[in-house]
Amino acid sequence: MRKFLAIMISNFINKLSKLFGKQGTVIGGSIALKIDPNILKKIKYPKYVIGVSGSSGKGSATKMIAGLLEHCGYSYAYNSEGSNAINGIASLILRNVNLKGVFKKDVLLMELDEKHSVSILKNFDLTHYVLTNITRDQPPRNAHPDYIYNEMKKNVKDTVHLIVNADDPIIYKLAYKHNLNTYYGINKNDYSKSYEYNYKDASYCPICGKKLEYEYYHYGHLGKYRCPSNDFYRPALDVHADNLDIDNKKISINGNEIKIKKNFFYTVYAYLACYALGVSIGILEEKILEYFNNIKQVEDPLMFTHNNRKWHILLSKSENNLSYKQSLGYLSHEKGTKTIVTGFNHCSRRYAENDLSWLWDIDFEELRDRTIDKIVIVGKFRYNILNRLLYAGINKEKCILVEDYTDELIDVIESQTLGNIYPIVCFDTSILLRELLKGDNND
Repeated sequence: MRKFLAIMISNFINKLSKLFGKQGTVIGGSIALKIDPNILKKIKYPKYVIGVSGSSGKGSATKMIAGLLEHCGYSYAYNSEGSNAINGIASLILRNVNLKGVFKKDVLLMELDEKHSVSILKNFDLTHYVLTNITRDQPPRNAHPDYIYNEMKKNVKDTVHLIVNADDPIIYKLAYKHNLNTYYGINKNDYSKSYEYNYKDASYCPICGKKLEYEYYHYGHLGKYRCPSNDFYRPALDVHADNLDIDNKKISINGNEIKIKKNFFYTVYAYLACYALGVSIGILEEKILEYFNNIKQVEDPLMFTHNNRKWHILLSKSENNLSYKQSLGYLSHEKGTKTIVTGFNHCSRRYAENDLSWLWDIDFEELRDRTIDKIVIVGKFRYNILNRLLYAGINKEKCILVEDYTDELIDVIESQTLGNIYPIVCFDTSILLRELLKGDNND
């Protein structure tokens, strides 16, 4: 009776929430768990229960996997809105069961918050677990990569098939001695580096403690590594990317050339994770390649022209240095004169702490570039960011401080800067920027 009541009320509350203009992706699950804390243990799950987790890249990988499932004719449910903690996952599941608690789709696909996945997965078992990376991310919430590793390790049961980014030694450590693994990664290419990055989250062999040696790096601690005692090293790849031509949006996977939709290095990992997952559930390689090469090119809302100047908003996750690294790397390949916009008023929507230590993990030194006309720094922490840029050797004359994201910011950009405009901002701030520009004359 409690199961029936929890399912019925959850779905009613979700629908009611949407009628009032809310997303309705969390509240139904929250109420259902109050009615029956064990409701998720009472569901009959489908053949495939897939989780995707990691510090970054999980949203992109999950979205791409959803597209592959649709292309191949699977019915599926996934948390496309990004509600990836326990209440959101409960809402997702209960929206897709009948009143007897039987899941109605072929596949349950979930983007899972890496820290809170333990509270979710104590209720049911995954069949496949896609692992992207573990890096320093939101320190007040996630502490240290070792803490996240230990949390995620609790979810690695003997029966789960792990889809592992083998370029990340922390992620590979989760699969070490596990018997059911598919490894994906990127081989050496023109974008790989021989030098060690300033900030790495994995430096030592987890078996003997010796410092890992790298044949090459992609970024951060991702690359091809080996312990000098051969106790621990990147395993042979089941799914690998080669011949990367990011600028022209072309790569090859297992010898097959494909087109990618974004010219960011991290995008390659989303394709690899999707490919590896597809193979692991029995999708033919031909179908996966067909899907990749027929993904519709949709207009990117983050790229547009405003008053005859190109804008390209580069979404960069606050409190995550490798996310910023991708944006900085993208800028280095862009031609012409550039204006950079950065800054924020809060680090996170989830908590009140304003820890700024992560600013010192970002390689802002890469902004010492003659093609950059101005760096516009906006928001409550503008002086903190300015201080970091000055330590990075950025000329103070290039920096303009603006108090907040208001019409004044647009006026300053248009009257005091030159070239294409690249805001390096988090998702919330990107929405603010687009709201400011809405209603103006866009070409």
